[in-house]
Amino acid sequence: TKDTELLINFFETHRPSYLFEPLRKEYYWTTESFNEDKTTRLDKLLHSTSYFVQSIFWYLRILLAICITIPIEIIHIILAGLIKPILIRVPIIISDTLIKPLYSGLFNSFILPIGILLWNTSDLFAKTFEPFIRLFTLLFEPCINCFRLSSLKKINEQQLDNGDGYHHMEQKKSTLCV
Repeated sequence: TKDTELLINFFETHRPSYLFEPLRKEYYWTTESFNEDKTTRLDKLLHSTSYFVQSIFWYLRILLAICITIPIEIIHIILAGLIKPILIRVPIIISDTLIKPLYSGLFNSFILPIGILLWNTSDLFAKTFEPFIRLFTLLFEPCINCFRLSSLKKINEQQLDNGDGYHHMEQKKSTLCV
């Protein structure tokens, strides 16, 4: 009855007597008084017209479904049967007949021989220079270790000069012995 009161007062005064917000569950009341006679008249009116209005909307829904579905299906058939083969299959046929042979010829005549040449030369260079690299490593490894020891010694002396204590003296002895 409160909903009908709202409708009656809104249609007669264009100002609702109350508002209901379902999410907040709050009521807003105005100064309009409640009239029982108005609500019973509106209830009778809504009851008598509800089936008629519902049947109109049922028929409208069926008509709209027919009017919208049939053109959409016709467009879908046209696109799937005519446009799709032109847009998809024709470029595939062109690429199979023109572009793939060009790529194959380019790969077999230019890229593949260069790749084989680079692989063979890099393998040849690795096998050629491997003994020299081993000799270089054997000769210069003691020099590298010597420089490494001298840098460790400088670091330890720096720490001792900073006054870090007896602990670093032990570390210095162990580093020199290694």
